Amino acid sequence: MKPHRNRKHFWSLFHRWAGLLVSVFTLVFCVSGIILNHRDVFSGAEVSRSILPASYKIRNFNNGIIKGSLALDNDSILAFGTCGVWLTDTGLDGFADFNRGLPDGVDNRNIRNIVRTKDGELWCAAQYGLYRYADGKWCPIELSDNSERLTDVCITPDSTAVVAVTRSKIYRLSPDGTFRPSELPAPDGYRNEVSLFKTVWQLHSGELFGITGKIIVDVIAVILAFLSISGIILFILPYRIRSKVKRHMAAIRDSKVFRWNFSWHNRIGYYTLPVVFLIVFTGTCLRPPLMIPFVKTKTAPMPGSSLSSPNAWHDKLRALRWDENWNKWLLSTSDGFFSLDSLPAVPVPYAKKSAPPVSPMGITVFQQENNGDWLIGSFSGLYRWQPDLGVVRDYSTNEIIDLTKKRPFDLGGNIVSGYTADTKEPIVFDYARGANKPVKSDSLIEKQPMSLWNFALELHVGRCYSPFLGPFSDLFVFLSGTLIMLILISGYIVSKKHKSHN
Repeated sequence: MKPHRNRKHFWSLFHRWAGLLVSVFTLVFCVSGIILNHRDVFSGAEVSRSILPASYKIRNFNNGIIKGSLALDNDSILAFGTCGVWLTDTGLDGFADFNRGLPDGVDNRNIRNIVRTKDGELWCAAQYGLYRYADGKWCPIELSDNSERLTDVCITPDSTAVVAVTRSKIYRLSPDGTFRPSELPAPDGYRNEVSLFKTVWQLHSGELFGITGKIIVDVIAVILAFLSISGIILFILPYRIRSKVKRHMAAIRDSKVFRWNFSWHNRIGYYTLPVVFLIVFTGTCLRPPLMIPFVKTKTAPMPGSSLSSPNAWHDKLRALRWDENWNKWLLSTSDGFFSLDSLPAVPVPYAKKSAPPVSPMGITVFQQENNGDWLIGSFSGLYRWQPDLGVVRDYSTNEIIDLTKKRPFDLGGNIVSGYTADTKEPIVFDYARGANKPVKSDSLIEKQPMSLWNFALELHVGRCYSPFLGPFSDLFVFLSGTLIMLILISGYIVSKKHKSHN
């Protein structure tokens, strides 16, 4: 056998068996990707945690079920998190539903913060809307010209009004009772750059080019799903046909199905290879280990894309608080921490070597203690911060963190998802382990479902396979993506050889 025929035979076998191996995972990627691309469409859909692996069950208030709280009186508090709002006591002993008025679906009840004004009005920011509590229910408050998710709600220094924060703008209450948006000025030395990770992310989802881009990526996902299904058919049918022939049975229908699938599998795979390969490659770059250099690299936004905006803070705002000790605003963004003398003044950055580390997943704890120190928590841990001194201490050990040392790019061992000081003792909530203090479990909380969107995300990034893969689950996307790209290349080689032969 000639060398080129040997190579063709190898690639043919590889395409056949490797394609079969990853076909089911590829279908999962396609379906979950379409769901992720249209979060608003699926926001009301839920998945029961009873069918999910043990790590997704609600135990000890894990999985971000409690992000924070608001004290109502000496013994009553409102606890809030990824599945809504509950009325409980300072011992977290017994929970009552406090979600009346909020839309159905836990994704619509993902609460960012709850505040109370001086006159006793309750306000909450869910990721899709701002709400005021009145007449025993949460009432939606319209934010003019807003199409973004909310990230925070806070109160003004005099506690008389609220300020809502979206991912790009700040909304303040005007005298006529409406919320009006304002864009923060660009900071000194501003450079119009975005992380390469965000660019690749939006290219992968199609969001880089708006709804048109998303639809194109949806079509590519359907194409990849067809290639997977037709590939499975092409693997199975020859065995079925040969079995029927041996038993002297007619196999005409199976032969027609085989020929149809063979023809369209080759045609579609051959001509759509560049765009399908691009989507698979960009997806592979969004998870370890390839994501690390993409996160750390800044680049100019692509002209005409969704990332190209005259707003210097486009998609960067995360949380806003008033510092009572220093009489200024503290702003958490994807570019770090900033201070503002007023709204909307020019934000002044804190040097990254004088501010606590925050995970790319965003800030989860942003609270000032009685002594003026700030508690800053994220999936990178929990810290006490003195902004005026640039001193950062580990919450657990109270040791000063040397911020000049290069830190490893990982989540760390303390994945902080929430904090409350309104309980009998302060409680830190770890995303995986839950409360760091013994608290009574509650059946109402444990029965909370997972949103379909979040379930699709867990499938898409491979975290749900951790019970089987252990630490290798973080590499699932990289390994499977690499394998899919090799399958696409091998299919092209085999198809090209076939066309040349014909």
